[in-house]
Formats: sequence, structure tokens, C-alpha cells
Amino acid sequence: MSRILNKKAIPRETLVSGGGSAPDNVQSIRLQKWMRRHKEGIIGYSILSPMILYFSIFAVFPALFVIYLSLTEWTGVAGLPEWVGIKNFRTFFTQGDYVETLIRAGVYGIIILFCSLIIGLLIALLLNQKVFGSGAIRTIWYLPVLVPFAVVAQMVNTLLSPVDGVVKQMMVRFGMEPIVFQESALWMSFWLIIITVWKGVGSTVIIYLAGLQGIDTTLYEAGKVDGASRLKIFWYITIPCLRPITMFLLITGIIGSFQIFEPVQLITYGGPHGDTNIILYRIYQDAFQAFNFGMASASSVVVLVVTLILSVMQYRISQRRIT
Repeated sequence: MSRILNKKAIPRETLVSGGGSAPDNVQSIRLQKWMRRHKEGIIGYSILSPMILYFSIFAVFPALFVIYLSLTEWTGVAGLPEWVGIKNFRTFFTQGDYVETLIRAGVYGIIILFCSLIIGLLIALLLNQKVFGSGAIRTIWYLPVLVPFAVVAQMVNTLLSPVDGVVKQMMVRFGMEPIVFQESALWMSFWLIIITVWKGVGSTVIIYLAGLQGIDTTLYEAGKVDGASRLKIFWYITIPCLRPITMFLLITGIIGSFQIFEPVQLITYGGPHGDTNIILYRIYQDAFQAFNFGMASASSVVVLVVTLILSVMQYRISQRRIT
């Protein structure tokens, strides 16, 4: 009888837990249920945790640090950043050539983007034909993408040198007046656009070529049966099927248009008289020549905001057109 009374006196949670406290046991049971219910999520985040850590260290933290630096003055060499608020942003929009370099980068980017899209699509249409050696031809078109820009810049400087450049020697041989390209903003802008398009059009060609090969051939056969011409088939079948790829290239191209740097640094040097200077090269000058990391960070934040706004706008427009 006493044993029965003693068992009734012992709480049920204590019997289950083997003598442990009731709150701890309840919490452990809830934790086990939660882990069973979110087992797949826990495994997934465990696998992704190295990538998340890498992204946080090399992307999130630097971005936050740049935003912080944009509100300070700092040489990057000595001392600590000094808080100045929005002074750098006020300087960006009211003094210097910052807005001008931003607009110039956008203009260059738009021209390069549309030239790359049109030329890339036309070349992809040609390379999509079944001809002998098509694989080698496609590789040749992609080779400029793999060549370092330092090598390309050396080749271009050799061609356009005002002293003994190949172009100057050819013009003299044909009895023409040599042109000093480095003294003409129009010519240097022209060469900057041509070189950048030539260097990057291979990627556009490959992406468009993949899209062309992914189009269902029965659509073309149906168009031919209906008596549609090649132009109508291209306009009403090929172009709509390539619309998602074109939207992808537009968005990435908008982002890349504000990241043009190497051709300016290695070929035009921002000249003549700063007429080919663009925002990214201006940021480089502020940070590593003038040691004004606060101003360079503020310019970077402005470029980030502008790029983000343009990308979101382009994405929304593309979604409306697709739907």
C-alpha cells in the first residue's frame, strides 16, 4: 500500500525523465520535435553554411564597411575613420566631375550593351548553322573573353601608338595624314567601345547560341508549313523564345556597364583631358591615388544604388512583358 502511495506522490514527468527536472525534460522533448520537423532545413543549412560564411565575410561585411566608410573621412593609411555624415554624398552631387563620370559610364554602358546584344545575336545565328568546323569557329569567337585585358591593352597601344604605331605607319604608307588618337576624345571613346565589345561579345554569343539550340524545332517546322518567311519565323518564333535570355543579358549588362575599368585604366587613362574618365576609374583615383577612401566609398554606394534601381526596373518591365 505504501509503495502505491509513493508512486502516486511522484510526478509523472519525473518518472519519464528518470529523476530529471520537469521543465528540462519538456524543453528537450520540444527540441527533439522541432528538430524532427525541420530535419531537411537543418541538413540544408548545414551544407550551405560554408558558402554562407564565405559570402558573409567577402561580400556582406565589405559592403557594410563601404557604407560606413562613405560617411567618414579616412586616408586608409593612418589614423581611424572620422565621421562626417553625408558630406561625401553632398560633394558627389555638387562638386567635381562625379556626376559627369557616372553619366558617361551609363552612356558607354548602353552603347556597349546594345552593340554586344545585336552583334552577339547575329553571330550566334550564323554559328547555329550546321557547317564544317563549327566547333572550332565557336571556340575562336570565344577566345577574346579568355585573353587578359592587360594583353589586349598592350596590343591596342602597339596599334595606336602615335610614335611607331601600326595604324600610323599604314596611314603614312597610303599617303594619309596620321591621326593622334590619344588627343581626340571622340576617337578614344570609339576605340574604348570597340575594344570592350570585341572583348566581351564572345560570352553573349555563347549564351544566345545555347538559347537558339534550346528552341523546339517543331515551332520552325510549323512556321514553314504555314508558309511563313524566314524573316517572320525569326521575328515571331526566334525573338520571343529568346526573350528570357535577352532579359538576363540586359540585366547583367546594366550591372556590367558601371564596372568598365580596365580599358580606361590601361588604354585611355581617362584622357584626353578626362573626357573618357568614368565613375569606376574615378573611384580608383580617389582611393589609391588621392587616398580619399571616404569619397571613393560614397561614389561606390551611389553606383550600387543606381545599378540596383536600374536592375529592378528592368526586371519588372521584363516580367510584365512576359506575362
